Amino acid sequence: MFVRGFDNPYVTGYGWMSPGDLLDDSTYLTDGAPCPVVAKPANGALLRPDSGYNDVIGANDGCSVLFDTFPGHRDNSPDANGVMAPNGNTIDSRPLVKGDVLEFSSSFFTTREIMDAAGDRHGYRYYTNEMTYVMGQGLRPWYGVQPRLKNQPLPVETLQGGTGSISYDYADNAAFMFQQPHTTIAMENMQRFVEGRRWIHTNLWTGEHNEADNDRNDAGMQLQGPRFNQSSCFGCHINNGRSAAPTVINQRLDTMAVRTAESTAAGTYWPDSHYGVAVQMNARSTTSGAVENWGNAVWLAGFEYSSAVLGDGTVVELRKPKVAFEGPTPAVYSVRSAQPMIGMGLLEAIPDAEILSRVRSTPDEDGVQGVANYGYDPETGAVHLGRYGWKASKVSLRHQVTNAALLDMSVTSAAYPNRQCLAGSAHCNAAAGTEVGLSAEAVERMTQYLQLLGVPAQRSLVSGFPKGVAPLAYLDVNPESITKGQQLFSDIRCNSCHVVELQTGATSEFAEVRNQTIKPYTDLLLHDMGDELADDFEEGLARGNMWRTSPLWGIGYTEYVAAGTPVGYLHDSRARNLTEAILWHGGEGEASKQRFAALTAQERQDLLAFLKSL
Repeated sequence: MFVRGFDNPYVTGYGWMSPGDLLDDSTYLTDGAPCPVVAKPANGALLRPDSGYNDVIGANDGCSVLFDTFPGHRDNSPDANGVMAPNGNTIDSRPLVKGDVLEFSSSFFTTREIMDAAGDRHGYRYYTNEMTYVMGQGLRPWYGVQPRLKNQPLPVETLQGGTGSISYDYADNAAFMFQQPHTTIAMENMQRFVEGRRWIHTNLWTGEHNEADNDRNDAGMQLQGPRFNQSSCFGCHINNGRSAAPTVINQRLDTMAVRTAESTAAGTYWPDSHYGVAVQMNARSTTSGAVENWGNAVWLAGFEYSSAVLGDGTVVELRKPKVAFEGPTPAVYSVRSAQPMIGMGLLEAIPDAEILSRVRSTPDEDGVQGVANYGYDPETGAVHLGRYGWKASKVSLRHQVTNAALLDMSVTSAAYPNRQCLAGSAHCNAAAGTEVGLSAEAVERMTQYLQLLGVPAQRSLVSGFPKGVAPLAYLDVNPESITKGQQLFSDIRCNSCHVVELQTGATSEFAEVRNQTIKPYTDLLLHDMGDELADDFEEGLARGNMWRTSPLWGIGYTEYVAAGTPVGYLHDSRARNLTEAILWHGGEGEASKQRFAALTAQERQDLLAFLKSL
């Protein structure tokens, strides 16, 4: 176990001091790898709570490290160049006390021989993430302060995802920010997380992992039907974020979903007679598996352009994608982009009563009302409050996982036992038989993975980069501008729908998401967003002009997570930036949009700085 050498002026990244005491020194760096693999104890428990090793209660064996001392170090103060450097004084080590902040990184040591025998050609010594432990509190999200990004727990107001929020990233790995577990994840749950992650990254036709040097998932092979859009969750959710936006004429839109329906004279909606509930744009031979064209593609035909004029005369170009169908054009369709996957377990942990408490019987002075949507559990038939999807039509994470597997990847499960389900719920029953799909364990692990995905902390604090070291772009923030923008967010009443703070309940399967104060910036309710955003597609109680309030947490990482792929905002990714997204608001969002348009250029900049900090 190692602690950053924060007293060393030549350390700008890592570099360690090692205050821990290995209980049996003979186990360190021997030729063998004498430390045995120890089974994970139950969550919240020690393997040996009443015994231990060498009189250290709780220690597993001689490979355990005793960390009971805050390390001695050289005192630092600014030198003539403003660099924090040793000043000649020494701060002695001392016993740990409640409130001490410990920064450490655990390590994985094995041998070249063992890794070669396992078929792994890579390294045999690895360090994991840096973690911050506060004595008397536990693991906490952190950011770096002077000297040299020394760990400091983040203040509670930045913790969008509760105490499990994801720490600031100093390794230039922003593309991975939506792939992190809760900071407070328990050991057994970490195992569930990584097993679920494997399924999220698995190509459900070939079984291959989308990251190099991962073993094939044989249980995930050839689960996909002959018509599909993508073969893995990552095919649409770039790095667990949004899907690619429509940008180029004739671009195939198979990383987005195209929902289809036909209406009746009575005003009801039924799945389209040709496509069913959604278009499956790609196909492969049912005999050879070779990719084929079955004439179901949907592509970008062009854009409809318009403009909005702001109060200071600034003209903003707006555009809406137009699509073309290779097959017949359905009477009703809706183009939907993939949404970020972060924080979904926290959203599921919000009690129904917390959400329903914000439903208004009559609109407020801005016309904001909010309506709850309800949906059927596909396995039990029970009606529950909806909270996932663009129109809040999915009632649980399990519902979301299995529905996406079917509609986007043509993969069945116990919830949707055969591909007749693609023709609509009237055809989705056991009488049509079952087809091989996701096992019960696979569905459980994928659902648990989403439940355990964390949310990045708000980046509203200046980090303590050493003098002369430029901050990473996504950590180069202006706290004063962010604070002003946060106030403007409230002043123009964006928070009428994008509710800042919610409370999770105590009944979730996982302790990591229970009793958390979170800041998702959503009420999970439906709102009339006006005719310009309407898609005429109805789901449950959601009319064509109604959309669920999208959570804003993590929105400032959007472009970084996309890692160079153009992504957009709103249901069809029409908005290229946050300004455009706001200016598309109508209906219940009209008054807030008009207030935004009336802001000065500096005020708009401050509001956007706040949004980009989330």
